Amino acid sequence: MPRNRRNTRRIKSIKDVLNMKTFLTIVFILLTIIIVCIGINEYKRYADKKLLADQKTELEKQSEEIFSAMSSNISQTNQNISESDSIIKMSAVGDILCSNQMLEDAYNESTKTYDFTQMFSNVSGFINDADIVMGTMETGILEGEYNDKIAPIEFARAVKNSGVNLVTISHNHSLDNGVNGLKETRENLEELDFDVVGDKIENANAVCIKEVKNTKIAFLTYTCFMDNQSAKSEEELNCVNMYSEEQVKSDIEYAKENEAEYICVMIHWGDAISSTVSDEQRNIADFLVENGVNLIIGAHPSVVQPMEVRQNSDGDNVFIAYSIGTYISTLSAEEARTELVLNIELRKSGKDGKVYLNKVDYTPIYMLDNGEGAKPRFELIDMKKTATGYMASGSAQSISRETYDKLVEGLNRLNDTLSL
Repeated sequence: MPRNRRNTRRIKSIKDVLNMKTFLTIVFILLTIIIVCIGINEYKRYADKKLLADQKTELEKQSEEIFSAMSSNISQTNQNISESDSIIKMSAVGDILCSNQMLEDAYNESTKTYDFTQMFSNVSGFINDADIVMGTMETGILEGEYNDKIAPIEFARAVKNSGVNLVTISHNHSLDNGVNGLKETRENLEELDFDVVGDKIENANAVCIKEVKNTKIAFLTYTCFMDNQSAKSEEELNCVNMYSEEQVKSDIEYAKENEAEYICVMIHWGDAISSTVSDEQRNIADFLVENGVNLIIGAHPSVVQPMEVRQNSDGDNVFIAYSIGTYISTLSAEEARTELVLNIELRKSGKDGKVYLNKVDYTPIYMLDNGEGAKPRFELIDMKKTATGYMASGSAQSISRETYDKLVEGLNRLNDTLSL
């Protein structure tokens, strides 16, 4: 056989061996990469599951501890419970706003109508069993060109159907649509069977007294400022419950003369998008407590601020929520999307006839934006229930991981704020 043929065969054989080695090397490398990737992925899944489990434990711990000190404080003056006592359940929500984005989401092009129902459907069950549910209607309800300051009556109807039945219209935007706009807003809300307080138009009473389970509860509402206030006339400002110590004393006197047994103040105060209680808020709270107010619910900051229980001069508990955030809005700040429904339980003693603060807790809620084109785009959700549902499944169901992370961040932020 010729030498060159043998050499050619030898070269082919070497090439075959090299090709096989190269192939096996590549296969080995690929398999190694696949195994490493699988290992990393499994580790990430394990770490993620552990993180979810730890977060679940932490959230449950927060829920158990968040009001422990407050409950202890309440119980010190709440020992003599008897079977003849009656329980009154109250809930409070924050500022009620309707933005242009919400108007677009609720609008049905084919019927030319608005439907906001879906935005509230996940949270209405939290407040439907309360005797009184109070909030701040910070949007004008009147006919006109709908925008951030004016919403259709369908919006107010959806708020009412969610469980809110008493609203204040005393806030910094009360006069955005003029005195006539404020008057029309009150009339439209009253047509929907809201109890409305906060204006003094046509000598409307600045105090609303509700009788619940043979107990008279007075609601006083004020705003500490008005947008563009310097441009408003004295006559315009007199149509709104502007805060002053003289007005508060007069309203408390009126409430007591009409046999109110418990006095609740809803007040618009503080700094926007700030979780810090201002010196002005604390000074006003001092004055209210000293003058006989039993419950203080704050609004305007659009974010949640600390809460506390104080004792007045008679040794009775006074609960103060400096701000409970918004109820519904599309404010861009993430802190403003984290909100709460505050639940307050009063107990009227069958022995001494007095009304006591019996219990306080809350449900954290979140304004979810599902993105443009989604129906519904905006919906209020139960933060803890949705987050723990994600924890249980470990995968996206109705929310993304990004949303889940925001919920956990928001719950931790609430815990930090309310633990101050």
